[in-house]
Amino acid sequence: MYTKLAQRNMKRSLKDYTIYFVTLVFGICIFYTFNSIGSQKIMMKLSEYDVHNFRKIDELMGTVSIFIACILGFLIIYANNYLIKIRKKEFGIYLTLGMEDREISNMLLIETILIGVFSLGIGLFLGVFLSQGMSIFTAKLFHVKMESFKFTFSSAAFIKTILYFMVMYIIVFLFNTRTIKKLELIDLLTDGRKNEKIKVSSLKTLIIVFIIGIIFIATSYFIILHKNSEIIFVDITISIPIILCVIGTFLFFFSLSGVLLRVVQNNRKIYLKELNMFLLRQISSKINTTFVSMSLICLMLFMSICMLSGGFSISNTLNKNIDDLSQYDVTLLYGSSKVTMNEFLKNNINLRHYTESYVNYYEYYSESREEVLGIKTYLGEDEGEKYKSHKDIAQNSIISIMKLSDFNNVMKFSKKETITLNNGEYGVFGDVNELLPPIQKAMDKKTKIKVNGYELIPSKNPVIEVTIRNGSNKENFCTFIVRDEIVDGLVPGIGFLNLNFKGDKVKMKEEFLKHIPPLDESKNSGITCIPITKDELRPAAFGLGGIVSYLALYIGVIFLITSAVILALQQLSSSADNIHRYNLLRKMGVDDEMINKTILGQVSIYFMLPLSLALIHSLVGLKIAKIIVNYFGTGNVTVQLLITTLIFIIIYGGYFWATYIGTKKMVK
Repeated sequence: MYTKLAQRNMKRSLKDYTIYFVTLVFGICIFYTFNSIGSQKIMMKLSEYDVHNFRKIDELMGTVSIFIACILGFLIIYANNYLIKIRKKEFGIYLTLGMEDREISNMLLIETILIGVFSLGIGLFLGVFLSQGMSIFTAKLFHVKMESFKFTFSSAAFIKTILYFMVMYIIVFLFNTRTIKKLELIDLLTDGRKNEKIKVSSLKTLIIVFIIGIIFIATSYFIILHKNSEIIFVDITISIPIILCVIGTFLFFFSLSGVLLRVVQNNRKIYLKELNMFLLRQISSKINTTFVSMSLICLMLFMSICMLSGGFSISNTLNKNIDDLSQYDVTLLYGSSKVTMNEFLKNNINLRHYTESYVNYYEYYSESREEVLGIKTYLGEDEGEKYKSHKDIAQNSIISIMKLSDFNNVMKFSKKETITLNNGEYGVFGDVNELLPPIQKAMDKKTKIKVNGYELIPSKNPVIEVTIRNGSNKENFCTFIVRDEIVDGLVPGIGFLNLNFKGDKVKMKEEFLKHIPPLDESKNSGITCIPITKDELRPAAFGLGGIVSYLALYIGVIFLITSAVILALQQLSSSADNIHRYNLLRKMGVDDEMINKTILGQVSIYFMLPLSLALIHSLVGLKIAKIIVNYFGTGNVTVQLLITTLIFIIIYGGYFWATYIGTKKMVK
């Protein structure tokens, strides 16, 4: 009997609460897909660095999946709580007919098993097929070639998904059993008739709380926007504005229902128009009783927006800049106060054995305090304040100097145009695209500099955008180019060697690197050599971009789905409780068109309130995301924001529309 009853209940639930079960299937599908990434490498041609990247992302996905499982577990328990709530009257009838708590728990156990098998089966089936398409996305993301397309199945991901979700369903069953035992028969039969009341009735108190919430949020914005970019990463006081923003968000939603109700009530034209009185009461009571979940949803939406936009921007920036950052087979960074780079190369490495041409150069710095010039000082107060979000501007980093002959040698080696400088002139180059316009403005103003006792003015050559060495990101914000005689007497700083191997590049690279002393010997020898090879740099950049993209997509989408599902289930359960109220409206003569309009307004307001505040938070959050992106090079968060918007329209908009249709169908 219990099995048949459970089957009937499951079929009815599948029909009435499709959103919940579709979400379960979707969650299982995503969970399997992202945990099966490691198995996709059998289709690809991988170097040893690519294999390392796949191993790293596989381990990372395993760790992140624990966090995701907790989020999905919370979602399942939270959603199940609402399903239990709308079935209280049904359980009350069972108890009235003579069933015991234990028998109802057994029925729920059978339902949980049926739901688990059903959702796991479909979710894993879809996940296996989705992972096949994911392999193409993975190959493109890591810039590796697919040797041949093969159908892959990850037994590890399959077993992990089953185990994780079995634990979740067991917890759901225990939660259901505990909930049923705590309920009284009278509460089960009359729960749907109880009105939700506003807990704080004093308008003065609500307004004060509302204003405090706004002040907290505004203060957090002010602190973050006026902090220098380096403080954002190293100063623990960054936690202060985050805490203020979180508290402000909770206070905002706690007081919003009462303030909204009182404000609209004072405008009689709006309050008494059509069913606005009914609509406002429904919205106010719902927000008041769910302000905690509304606040959490707002914060999750905010994090989802920032993660998707920022994560994709970092990946895009790394991929876009990698060609410029890996022009040479190897760049050797050299530092020593005892032996010059030319002496070290002459004594240790026969460069002609490894390459037909190479170029080496030094960076110099002015030794006089009066001549030392920071980038913020060079740009001027107005431009320096305008671009203070960039780390080097905020820190007023010192500008390096380079010989004209060294610069032209690098340009010739890279097959680019050289420049000339007249007496008393200096040129400028850099590779941070965002800072080139303000540097050009400083040059146009004929900003003078002093180097080794010489006063120089900018040449007619515009600021040059060029990357002259291998590196993980574009960090040469500005370098002055001066004639060779001007740097005579200055102590060289870091030396650089760029070369391209001849013949068997792999063999030549291995032999060359044997002559480079390890870093742990630098203290004894006084020589520091750091080789940056193209073979290591490109996979590392693509690997980091792929990892960031996967994390952003995985966590961002889960947060988005969780937020939308909670809102949808809250709205559906509220509509189930209020069916008798809609019936009363019909008896009073209200037609279906006006009721549907009211339902649309109610669902729209309920979905838009947390999203609206999340978007406002994101205006500040994306500025921070842009600062982080700038650490990896010059990126464009705006372009990636369009992709994020599309994802939100599809997922969040889809749940909104499904909720509206489901609510309208339920009421009808």
